[in-house]
Amino acid sequence: MPYKVQFVGLVCFYREHGGRQVLLPDGREPGDGIEPHYASIRVAKNDVLEASGWDDSADTEQGTYVLPPCWVSLEGVDSDGTLNTSEHDNRLPQLKQIDTNFEIDPERAQTVARLRIRQGSLGAYRIPGGTAAISQLDVPHDGEIHVAITPRDGSPERTLRLRPGTEVMLANMAASGYTTSTTFNNHFKIYEKLSLRPVSLHEPSSVPLVPPSDSQHPAFLRGEPIGLSVDCTNTGCC
Repeated sequence: MPYKVQFVGLVCFYREHGGRQVLLPDGREPGDGIEPHYASIRVAKNDVLEASGWDDSADTEQGTYVLPPCWVSLEGVDSDGTLNTSEHDNRLPQLKQIDTNFEIDPERAQTVARLRIRQGSLGAYRIPGGTAAISQLDVPHDGEIHVAITPRDGSPERTLRLRPGTEVMLANMAASGYTTSTTFNNHFKIYEKLSLRPVSLHEPSSVPLVPPSDSQHPAFLRGEPIGLSVDCTNTGCC
C-alpha cells in the first residue's frame, strides 16, 4: 500500500543528481527574538507498531518523535527510482531568488535533519487552516513502513515500525504553529543557516497558488489546527 509523507514548516528541497536532498535548518537557537523551531516525526499513535531507541516522553505517547541532529531514512523514499516533481519545484519560494548570494553545500549547512528523496511523486499544497506551502510525497511502497534515525553524535539508532499506509509527517516548526493568533517574527531567517555565505532572507509576501492539502494526518485534524503563515513555508533551492 503506498503511503504519504507530509513536509511541514521550515524545510528546503535541494536539487541533486537523482532526486532531492531535504534539509531542515537548525532553528533550535535562532536568536533575534525568533521562536525556537524543533524537528519531529509525527504519526497517528495507533499506527506505531514498534518504537526503539526513543525515551518515554509524553510526546512519543501522542505519536510525536522529536529528532536530534540526524539523518532520516524512510523506507522506499531513498531507494533509486523515478521522482516526479512537476507539481512542486516551481510552486515554492526559491531562496536564491530572495538573496542571490544564497548557496548551499549540504555537508556544511547547519541542519537538524537531512534525508534523500529518490522516488515517488512530490507536490506542493496549502496547509489546512493556514497559508503556508507544504510538500507531500506519495511513496510507492507495499507493507509496513520502517523509519531509521541516525543521530550525528554517534548515539544509537532510533527506529519506528509503522502500519502500511501510515501518513508520516516530518515537521520543523515552533510550538505556536498550532495557533492562528501568533505574532510571527520572520521565521524565514532560520533558512540563512543553510547558506555558505552570509545572506539576508525575509519571508515572501505570498506563495504561488497551490491547492489545499486533503491529508488526513491527525496533526491537521486536532482541535487546534496548524495555522502556519507563509513565513514558515517550505522552500526550494539550486
